[in-house]
This record gives sequence, C-alpha cells and structure tokens, in this order.
Amino acid sequence: MNQNQNAVIFTPRGSQQMVPMTRTPGIPGLFAKLICLSMVKPSHLSAQTILENVCFVLKDVELNEKKIDRFKQVCGYDPGIDTVPASFIQTLFIGVVAKFIGSSCFPINPMGLIQVGQSLELRHPLAAGQRLDLFCSLLDMTQTDRGIHTRFEFKAKPARKEEVVWQGTALYFTRAKNPEKKPKKDRKEEIALAVKETIRVPENIGRLYAGVSGDYNPHHLYGWTAKFIGFKQPIAHGMWSLARAGASLEKEFGHPPTLEMEGALKLPIFLPATVTLGYETHGSQAVFEIRDQEKGIPHLKGSFRF
Repeated sequence: MNQNQNAVIFTPRGSQQMVPMTRTPGIPGLFAKLICLSMVKPSHLSAQTILENVCFVLKDVELNEKKIDRFKQVCGYDPGIDTVPASFIQTLFIGVVAKFIGSSCFPINPMGLIQVGQSLELRHPLAAGQRLDLFCSLLDMTQTDRGIHTRFEFKAKPARKEEVVWQGTALYFTRAKNPEKKPKKDRKEEIALAVKETIRVPENIGRLYAGVSGDYNPHHLYGWTAKFIGFKQPIAHGMWSLARAGASLEKEFGHPPTLEMEGALKLPIFLPATVTLGYETHGSQAVFEIRDQEKGIPHLKGSFRF
C-alpha cells in the first residue's frame, strides 16, 4: 500500500494461490448473489484492507466456431478471415471476473464496478477449435477521493502449455458515494480525428452483444431494465465499441496476425445511435476514437499497433 497524490494503492500480498473453476456462473444466480453481497460489502477500502493474492483459473475452454462467427457478425469483423479476433478472447473472461468479484477474495461491493478501460495483446494467432486455459488475477486497487480504480490481469495459454498467447488488463471504477467535486478547468476545444466511417448502432446491439459475450448487465438490454438501475435508455457495451473499432482497424492494416490495442471508455452510447469512427495511422500504429455524430462527444479513445 503506497501513498501517491491523494491516492492509496493496494496490491495483493503473499505468494499467489490458484483457485480452480469448473465452469462460469449462471446469470440469474450470479446477479442474485451480487445483489446480496452489495448489501454487506463496503464501497470503499480502509487502511486495514488486505488483498489476497489469488488467481482464478478456468481450463480447457474451446474457441467455439459458431460463437466466433456470431461475434464477428455483431462487431463488424470480416467473416472471411479464419483467425479469432483479439477482442473475442476478452469475452471469455467475463464469467471468470464475475466469479472473482462474487468471492470472498474481493473486498468491496461488486455491483458498483463500471469498466472504464481495456488493453489487450494478441501474441499468437488463434483459430476456432483450439482450447485455452484462462487465468484472472487482481493487479491492484487504488483508492482516491472520487472512488476506487480496480485492475484485473487476464492471461490465456494453450491448454496444458505455459506460453501466453493473449493477455489483457481490464480497468474498473467504483464511484465514491459522496465524491469531492473537481474544480472547473478551462478546457481547450478538442480537435476530432478525421472521420473514416459512420456507424449506425441499433437499439438491440446490447442484446446482440450480450448473446455473443455473456455480458447481460441490465443497462445494456432494454429500456425498462436500464431505467431500473438509473439509465434513461439502454447503452451499448463499452467492449462492443472497442471490438467494433478493432474490426475496422484490423481491415485497415490487412488483418495482422499479432496486435496490441487499448481503449479508454468515455461517455456512454445511448441506444439507438449514430457514431463516427475516426483514426490516424502512423506506420504500424494508429490512434482512434468513436464520437457521437451529432454532438461530437467522445465515447471511446484508444490506440492500435502491430
């Protein structure tokens, strides 16, 4: 635990212990458990908080061809390319993270987590039919005046092998109940990147992406489920927007066999919507963004390289 400019960083202690999983949790039971935990777990870290050094492991997961094809269709990937999209591998960890945050190893209210960022690296091309072992561990948690930043690390290895073929880091944020207000700053008007593509996002994209990813959070599904937890309309998955940008960028760069990508999730995309994808390329890398077509507000900013 280290102090750094009003932020306190908590890191796991001790030697790492493996927690084997036999399956990912079912959606109804999972939500019921998380709701119950939200009533008893705190929404903040204290000086006495100790993070357990554990790694949740789900072995022998098949890269299912039908699921991959549906994912490509929903996220705009070229169906004629045989390799597995790097962003598809991230979806395999959704149930593993859910199991982690619903366990006694996770110290705070699991219902408060909002994903705000994701990085991923595809180190080796993957194909349908391959089997992977998945590893999920907690990197650190940072307590600030405005809330908690939680970082999970994901690794995928071929079944019963040690080589890491894909890895990623997911960043989540838990907002403090009474966050201190930031002083207003004079902001220079942002210069948007050159628009390369206009994307119409249908009202049902949340349900479609939930079907291919397993992320059935209520605020992505229907108007009434979104309103139940405080959103005026359903919103698109942030990971859908990252995958959708990745689909276009992979085409731009000729479908590279290995790549790195990261994205920061900004303002939500309320459904339905029309957004623009803008990017600038520099050799083997690019910076990109997704913005609202009419208002110009940013939904996603990131980088891509191979």
